[in-house]
Amino acid sequence: METTRLIARVDAEFARLDPPWWPNPHEDREATEEEYSRVTDPGRYRVVALRARAWSRVLGTVPDIDVEPVAPEALGPDLDGGVRLTSRRPGTLPLFFLERGPTPDSDVPLVRIGMADPDTELELVPDCGCDACDHGSDDLVRGLDEAVVEAMSGIVLMLAGTWRGVWTPDGGGVGGDPGLPELDQVLAWGRRLSRREHVSFPEDVRVLVNDPWM
Repeated sequence: METTRLIARVDAEFARLDPPWWPNPHEDREATEEEYSRVTDPGRYRVVALRARAWSRVLGTVPDIDVEPVAPEALGPDLDGGVRLTSRRPGTLPLFFLERGPTPDSDVPLVRIGMADPDTELELVPDCGCDACDHGSDDLVRGLDEAVVEAMSGIVLMLAGTWRGVWTPDGGGVGGDPGLPELDQVLAWGRRLSRREHVSFPEDVRVLVNDPWM
């Protein structure tokens, strides 16, 4: 199924969930200093959980994709629930949409997208819920969509003790402590790994290769 058609179905399902919407408060201005320590409306960030649920419902109707709840004992203490998605295609790894609701200390609701197991994080949406980092609900929805599509399009994750590298067909990235590999090197490793070629790393690196789902 084409990505545009898939997202159109997710949009329709999402609309039925009556999600909150708010504009980008920083469309034409910089964030103020006080916004960095303020969370005006934590509850509205449930929009990311609703978007993840819309994705789950739509993907659950796609042939060769299965969706099931994650057992409570498999969740960390900071998570409230979620689903495990698996493709029956060879070479694919499970994906996880894991939710945390608002907490008493005003932490915002969030969704963690994981791969292979619930603890291996691909993306966290939002990565910060303060008012200064708020760019509107459309920005959050778009970020979650991009992470899901990227994961399902084929992705290689390289996890080392001091750095983390990502390769996708459209690019990738690397981050971590000083001394991490150059981006070009990480992308070359990822490209070879995506072809199931052997790569000798300079240190112990955990490699996760997720082939395209569709």
